[in-house]
Amino acid sequence: MMWDMGLDSGNEESHIGQVYNALYRNVRLISAIGLHTQGMTVAESERLFREEGFTSAGEARQQAARGTYDPAYLNYTMGKLMIRKLRDDWSASRGGKKAWREFHDEFLKYGGPPIPMVRQQMMGKDGSLF
Repeated sequence: MMWDMGLDSGNEESHIGQVYNALYRNVRLISAIGLHTQGMTVAESERLFREEGFTSAGEARQQAARGTYDPAYLNYTMGKLMIRKLRDDWSASRGGKKAWREFHDEFLKYGGPPIPMVRQQMMGKDGSLF
């Protein structure tokens, strides 16, 4: 979202860093879901981190192990996806991208409750995700 708003615009190194961090968190999301609901093994998770997340063998091993006891390490990506969906839905009737600043200010007024609760307040009674 920061890149979309022009933060560090034109700095390719910064953008690559942001994209890599997003990729890394996406691998965590896939690993957490795989390990806890799809029968993924720790070895498969480790391979996923190495091959798709471009991590070292040691870091891949550590992240795969973490996924066995901390399934919530998918929360970064899940939260980002939920916020982006809310931003898009809320902004659609308020001028699109021109309303992002207003969205941000409104979103932050709620502090830190679960995003579905904020969504319900911002979108009204029918604030379902889909």
